[in-house]
Amino acid sequence: MIARANRPLHDTSVVLCTCDRPEGALAAVQSVLRDVPTTQVIVVDQSQSDETEHRLKLLMEGTRGRVIRAEPRGLGVARNLGVTFSSGAYIAFTDDDCEVCPGWLASMRTALFRDPRLGLVFGRVLAPDYDRTQGFVPSYEVPEYVVADHIEQKTRIEGMGACMGILRETWQRLGGFDEALGSGAPFRAGEDADFAVRALLAGWHVAETPAAAVVHNGFRTWAQRDDLIAGYMYGLGAVNMKMLRMAGWHAIQPLTTLASRWLVGEPVVNLNHIPPKLARLRAFLRGAREGMRTPLDRNGRFTDAHSPHGGHAGHLGSGSDAGDAGTERNAANRRSGTNGSG
Repeated sequence: MIARANRPLHDTSVVLCTCDRPEGALAAVQSVLRDVPTTQVIVVDQSQSDETEHRLKLLMEGTRGRVIRAEPRGLGVARNLGVTFSSGAYIAFTDDDCEVCPGWLASMRTALFRDPRLGLVFGRVLAPDYDRTQGFVPSYEVPEYVVADHIEQKTRIEGMGACMGILRETWQRLGGFDEALGSGAPFRAGEDADFAVRALLAGWHVAETPAAAVVHNGFRTWAQRDDLIAGYMYGLGAVNMKMLRMAGWHAIQPLTTLASRWLVGEPVVNLNHIPPKLARLRAFLRGAREGMRTPLDRNGRFTDAHSPHGGHAGHLGSGSDAGDAGTERNAANRRSGTNGSG
């Protein structure tokens, strides 16, 4: 594992993925640059129009930031592309509907420095003030520092990718994020949870820290609830079935904990209400069924995953497998007019 002592702050990159949210992406990048003006910010833009790209390029002129245009293939693909273009040994992630709190990046690095076996850290995702009668904002609280060191402890760490830090070494060894997972991908969610599962199975530790926080501005109306929850549970079902396939009986304890939460508890992500149990279960089981029959590659990533809405997506093979990832990077270079060397 890499030596972590005395690493300069500029050895940490920030990756932000966006799709058709120019205002949100602009606010997110502004918050990161307020936190650490010298940090490298890589924005992967899967938007339909050029508005986000143009506005961000103006904002980041004179900084170490960069905007990468990419085809809309989902969050797992975008996260991998962002890491590929970044240079830091440590990578922090937030989303295009978030703003980071002061000290966010330093707190993420401090958490990763805490244990040389740590490969992944999650932080707090806070909801702003909003009218709770009109909808909800998904949020995730971390009351204290906690670490999981094997797969049986997975449910101690849930986390949200909107506030997440990883080691580049961990990303490389795992072959990157599973590109069939995440918003916009066939399984619609779960690329962050899956990365944690595969990190634990590979011998890395995973932690949560209350010190690093972002504010999530992702308000959803009650009319948007069912589709959001269905997508989240569909992805979660696929991730947990994959965990069972990879870990065998070691996955029984975290699966039992999930079942207990479903029966008598509340979701770990605060949704300002408890969604209907049967709807959550049906979506979870659909995802689990697809997760059982979808092939896995040698890194435990789905291949030829089929979307519940039709179509399918292969895997770019990013991280340690450079083949198709290089093709995607070259395509992004052509779209952004760069040579990929910077």
